[in-house]
Amino acid sequence: MALPSIYLYVDYRQYLADVLESLKQSDSTVGFRSIARMAGSSSPNFLQLILSRKLSISDSQRESLCKELALSAKDSQYFQILCEFDHAKTHTEKDSYFHKIMMTREYRQIRTIENRQYEYFSNWYNPVIRELVLSPVYPGDPEWIVERIVPDVSPVKVRKSIELLESLALIRRREDGKYEADDKTISTPSQVLSVAVVKYHKSVIELGRESIERFKSKERDIRSVTIGLDAKGFEELKSKMEAFWKELLAWADAEKSDGTVAQVNLQLFPLTRKVKSKK
Repeated sequence: MALPSIYLYVDYRQYLADVLESLKQSDSTVGFRSIARMAGSSSPNFLQLILSRKLSISDSQRESLCKELALSAKDSQYFQILCEFDHAKTHTEKDSYFHKIMMTREYRQIRTIENRQYEYFSNWYNPVIRELVLSPVYPGDPEWIVERIVPDVSPVKVRKSIELLESLALIRRREDGKYEADDKTISTPSQVLSVAVVKYHKSVIELGRESIERFKSKERDIRSVTIGLDAKGFEELKSKMEAFWKELLAWADAEKSDGTVAQVNLQLFPLTRKVKSKK
């Protein structure tokens, strides 16, 4: 019975789905009920509920599956981390468990590109450095970036960031030493992406807070307003922001860069909660 390597996965639900397919190849009688029995579940729909995210695996069910699938102690430990990553309630917890995933030697060997993708989204300065190296005035010297980027980023981090951007094919060095953009987009599992993007959003929101003290008022534009609206109005406002965002990106694509990079944050969030009426 050749099972797929568990280190190919960050989603334990997908792993179980692929395990079922592997078992079917060696035994046509294996089905959803087989996985339920292995997990010690009395529900024949156990796996269907897991895959539809209507049910989360329990510790005892996970341990039973590990035993039935004859997973090694190390594989079982990794399976546990995947479950904890999936079941984590906060983004901080998810980030902590994903770091455990990345620190697993077997995972690092198999999922090198995915680790780099996570690294790209995890550090606010990577997109900034990408914009700077793509500027027509960039002379090809990382020290030029070190002198300009705010807040300060060390020369070592700048060089590593450029290497990261090249390894992800987000920039491409021409024969004349200049860089050009690659149309490649980063594709990574949603679980990984969500952890990294939340981390990125937190960091750029913090940069916005710090900019109040870091820059003079004429060098920044910070606005906020508190408004009352109904559910329909909330959705309409989101649509207006989305339309503006698309217009902003189209304008930025056509704009020529002189080496200046700016951060634009758009935030919309409720300041009240829905309360069920008491009967």
